[in-house]
Amino acid sequence: MATFTVHLDSTLPAPEAWRRVLDLDAHTAVIPLTTVTGEAMSADELVPGSRFVARTAVGPVGFDDVMLVESITQPGADQAGTAWIQKEGRVVRGSIDLRITPAASGSTVEWSQQIGVLGVPRFLDPVVARVAKAAYGSTLRRLLERRR
Repeated sequence: MATFTVHLDSTLPAPEAWRRVLDLDAHTAVIPLTTVTGEAMSADELVPGSRFVARTAVGPVGFDDVMLVESITQPGADQAGTAWIQKEGRVVRGSIDLRITPAASGSTVEWSQQIGVLGVPRFLDPVVARVAKAAYGSTLRRLLERRR
């Protein structure tokens, strides 16, 4: 599996950065060709066992990225927020470790991910990691900049 980490500094307080990063409706708005659905769609609603699906498609051709929240702890004034999410789809597998930590100037966001894509051989993991890191980094920046 390819692995990568995106590290971003934000001027937002950790609870607000957390809210924006885990606003799944916002993911639909900022990720091209992707629609996220689930019963729990906000940081306040997500709990262990929450399942959601990011469907990426052009017309009828696409795939589902099925995800399950394994653990989640919201950030506090002096405490990092953490989430561990498993990717359980047939096409995309892996896991996400999210950590948002309060900082003097706002917060730090760390998104670490293992990702495997059906049909992509292991020797291409470095390419997958570079492409995924760029895509997720861009998405995280847009989520942090987005207001309600």
